[in-house]
Amino acid sequence: MTVNVLNHKDFLSTVNGLLADSSTVLDVGCGVGSTLKEIRCPIKIGVDAHRPYLENAKYGERFIKLNFTAERISELFLPNSLDSVTLIDVIEHLEKGVALDVLRQVEAIAVKKVIVFTPRGFFKQLDIDHYGLGGESYQRHRSGWEVDDFQNIGYNVSVFSKFHDQRNKAFLQVYGNEAEPIDALLAWKDCGF
Repeated sequence: MTVNVLNHKDFLSTVNGLLADSSTVLDVGCGVGSTLKEIRCPIKIGVDAHRPYLENAKYGERFIKLNFTAERISELFLPNSLDSVTLIDVIEHLEKGVALDVLRQVEAIAVKKVIVFTPRGFFKQLDIDHYGLGGESYQRHRSGWEVDDFQNIGYNVSVFSKFHDQRNKAFLQVYGNEAEPIDALLAWKDCGF
């Protein structure tokens, strides 16, 4: 498979392009909804394990909010019940085996696509909730991902070169002012075809 290397930071335009034919999207690990707000699907569902994120969602009126864990997402949604599923900055918070199981679950839910965005490699992140909403235990990164991890399970991958840098509070906190930026991966899989 070919890997595209992109040098721009606007991953949301790429995500919206991938979702162009979707009317429904499930965003697993939606947090306070700031990314979901930017997704251009008519029907948006956000799921997060940490209820205070949902209660303090900045754009709560624009999506359906469900307090549930990613690890058991198939208990909440039937197979082939939504057009697409996104996991934006989520799977790195899970142990790799758990994350792979979550991907299998959402692949069964999605009719069209599963889209994943994550740092490339292991991006160390501390147990600090920058929202101040008590979600520290959810913020630690527990796994790192490379292009092969996704290609080996049938995903297409684009690399966003030097995406994570000093503008990211978590990056700055762990790596400091002089560190080289870290790439990000956007992986997607067509489902149900």
